[in-house]
Amino acid sequence: MNFLIANKLWLIVIGALAGVMLGLGVEIWKLKSDVKEAKAGLAQAQKELAIKEANLQISAANLSECNLRIDLQNAKFEALEAKKQDAIKEAKQAKARFEKLAAPAKDAQCQEKLKFYEDAASVAAKAFKGLR
Repeated sequence: MNFLIANKLWLIVIGALAGVMLGLGVEIWKLKSDVKEAKAGLAQAQKELAIKEANLQISAANLSECNLRIDLQNAKFEALEAKKQDAIKEAKQAKARFEKLAAPAKDAQCQEKLKFYEDAASVAAKAFKGLR
């Protein structure tokens, strides 16, 4: 009888150990599944991060290009502004030269009128030459 009790006891111990091992196996299987899911999530997160970094670099490059184009356009505007100031200066000088010319009277001689128009043409030519 002792033998049967000992065998039953060993069967209970072995059954308990088998149950524990089965439970641990199930837990390990669940952990493996969780690890796989975590790896897949990490891979997806890494892809998303790489895409976001690429988009950020593209945006930075676009911003840099836009700033360069704006700087170039501003330089062109400044060059035009300088030419505008020169043109205004030349126009004032030409106006002053024309005002210095004495207009001939209506009954002036032909030589006086010719002299006036020659001087006016000369002043105009100098003014035009200064605008170039």
